[in-house]
Amino acid sequence: MNTERCLQILREIKDVAFATVDDKGMPQIRIIDIMLVEGEKVYFCMARGKDFYAQLMRDGNVAVTGMNREYQMIRLSGSARRSVLRIL
Repeated sequence: MNTERCLQILREIKDVAFATVDDKGMPQIRIIDIMLVEGEKVYFCMARGKDFYAQLMRDGNVAVTGMNREYQMIRLSGSARRSVLRIL
């Protein structure tokens, strides 16, 4: 399965587990909503005041996993960066 198909499945799942690392090196996992998939990019929202935002801005390394209704598990890792996407 190629990356684009994996990302599309994540978008269909919507609510996925998203892991980062805190300032003590400990893993932190939360459920986020995949807002949009474009090519090989995933867009999601978060509040600037949250630990999640601080972790992404400090390190950027992430892991994402989800499972759809057909029991296909998708697991990806990579780096996140801040982006502003405007949908008109």
